[in-house]
Parts: sequence; structure tokens; C-alpha cells
Amino acid sequence: MTQHLANARVLVADDQQDVARTLCRPLHKAGARLRFTADGHAALQEINTRPFDLLLIDMKMPPEEWGGLWLLRQLKDGGWRIPSLVLSGEGSKQQIIEALRLDAVDWVDKDKAGEELLERCVEIATTKLDMSLEHAASHLPTPLAYRFARYARTTDPDKKVLEGLHTLESVLRFAAALGLSSTPPAPLRGITSDRLAAPSMGTWFTLCTTLANLPGAGNDFTRMFSWLVPERSDHQPVQDLISVRNALAHGRSAPTAAQTEQLDGLLRRFAHRAACSWRADLAVPTSMTYDGTKYAIDVLILRGIGKPVPDTVMTQAPVITGQPLLVNRDAPPVPLSPWLVTHTDSASDVVRCLQFDGLQRAKGGLTPSTPFRYAKTDEGDDIPTISHPQGEWRTLAPWATTV
Repeated sequence: MTQHLANARVLVADDQQDVARTLCRPLHKAGARLRFTADGHAALQEINTRPFDLLLIDMKMPPEEWGGLWLLRQLKDGGWRIPSLVLSGEGSKQQIIEALRLDAVDWVDKDKAGEELLERCVEIATTKLDMSLEHAASHLPTPLAYRFARYARTTDPDKKVLEGLHTLESVLRFAAALGLSSTPPAPLRGITSDRLAAPSMGTWFTLCTTLANLPGAGNDFTRMFSWLVPERSDHQPVQDLISVRNALAHGRSAPTAAQTEQLDGLLRRFAHRAACSWRADLAVPTSMTYDGTKYAIDVLILRGIGKPVPDTVMTQAPVITGQPLLVNRDAPPVPLSPWLVTHTDSASDVVRCLQFDGLQRAKGGLTPSTPFRYAKTDEGDDIPTISHPQGEWRTLAPWATTV
């Protein structure tokens, strides 16, 4: 079904640009968003800059060190998992075998691409989107994984829409936490103290869109947010679904079939892009040792809906045990507190993650020491009110604006 290619972002790496554009014309007609590069090096730069759902890679791109196999090798070594379909010519059987060994998912003879390329791309897109929710539930950070798992297993149509909207909001909340943790503070247009005191789904979205425009916005945040809204033109579908959420909350009209389909497509596309490009982990340090040159940090990885997984990461700087980190293979760990905090259940020793959810307002009004409010991110029992030394209005205030 060609609708699975609608809005799919496809990168085509081929030094014969005119030929590539002709071959990909059916993909464009099916709604795919195409981008073209002339060699593997340029393709890798594109992949590091923006999300893609599918790669089409020519096996005969010169020079050899920037060709198709070079690109596939760089992607595999770098932890990227974007599905790749290779375009081969006559006499390149050995290259095809090597490409499949480097995790290419399929190949098409370039001479037959006019008849076969669209069908193969649709098959790949359909398979990956069908698998996306399951992957999100098992591989994404636990605060997101629980929501995707709930959405995936809900069968009642009305309840599924509500779960989908909650899942979309959880994506915005987690992305906002990453952005606040990794971006230098600056007043955000449209983000007032009243909105921060009781954030709505619209507030989370505004936080993300304004954070993404700030100089120095964190790479992991901008990458995650781009999986949801790669371009400015992609903001409107999310805004439309926020309006659906508001209408349901106020007892107004139920979502249409088209809106329900749009929500499902948006969540699956996000989950697929996460499967392709997420290369970090949510980790909670439990102990630390120093060998004179670097620190070995014992951590619990909060991934998927299962129990936390023990692991060890190496850093050049000490960290605070018990406070969650974003651990990325390409950068030093990023402390996520006070936007995310953890709570260890005294009875079961299970570590659970909680997320910033506004401010605990008192009769005296807002003061610098007004504490944060936190909400659970899993399906466990409610957690008694907890605090964090930096979880106060004074920490959040630099982001607020009166405009």
C-alpha cells in the first residue's frame, strides 16, 4: 500500500543524479520526501543532520572510499539502523553479498528499478512501520516505552485514541526534559510562569519548538524532536492533534477516522525513526570507581518495559549516584535531573523514573523555593511526593518569559 510511503523521508545516494531522480519518480508520486546526494560522505553528513526512514544506495558511487559499501560500513559501525536498499548493476553479485552482510535489507537491479523499486520500498516501509510499536516498547527509554506498550496493546477504538494522545504527549514531555537538560537557559517565547506551573500538552509542544530554535540546543534533544517534526511544515499535524486532545478533555467532538489514522501514523513514524537512530540510554548510576584517568560508573539502564539492566560506562568526570543520565556513545553523559528523577521502592528495590510535571502551588503564590511536582512514568503504584535539591522555581525561572 503506497500510503505507507506518504511523508516517508528517503535519502538517495547516487552519483548519477539525473538517473536517480528518474528512477525515484514513482516514490515521489507516492508521497515520499526525497533527498539526493552524490556520494557516501555527503550521505553520512545528511544522516547526521536530519532523520530518514529509508536509504537507497548505489553500489557504484566513486570514489571507492566514499562509495556504497563504505557508507554501509560507516552506518553499521556508528550504530545507525536505517533500512537500506542497494541499487546494483550487472556483475556486482559480490558487492550485493557484502552489502547484505553490512545490514542492507534488500537489493534491486538498477536496470529493473523502474518496475521493482516502488514495490520493494513499499514492502520495506510497511514491514518497518508494522514493527515500530513493538520496537519502541522494548528499546526506548522506559518513560516512553511504557506508553508505546499501552498504546500497542489497546484494542478498544475510543480508548486507543486516548492512549495514542497520551503517548504523543509523553514523547513531547520526554523531549522537553532532554532539551531543558542540555540547552543553556534562555527565555522561551510563549512560556510563562503560569504555563510552567501546570503544563498542558500544548505547553510541552511549545517548549520543544522554542528550545529547538535556541543556539546550543542539545543534540540528542534536537534529534529526538526531529523524529516527530523534521521540518517546520510538520508542526501543524501535531498542533491539530493537540486540538483533538483539548476537544476530548472538554467533552466536545470525538476525533474523526482521519484524525485517528493521522495519530497512529505519526506515532509509528516516530517509533520507526527512533528504531533507526536512537543511540543513547537512560541510565541511573549506582556506584563509581576511579582508576586515576577515568571513572567506571555502574549503572542501571532503564530501557523498555522490563526490569532495569545493569551495565558499566566510562566517563572522564564523576557523576551523582541515583540521578538519571543520558548515556550516549558519541558524547559525555548528560545529567537529566531535576527534570527527571528516580525513586527506589523500599520493598522491591525497583528503580522507577519520575518526570517534572509543574509546580506545587501554595496559597502564598510563586516563590523561588516553590518545589517541582513530579509524575510517575510507568504503570506502578502512585509514588509519595518526592523532592530534588534543584527542583524549585528558581531553576525553572530563567526559561520563563512575560511576553
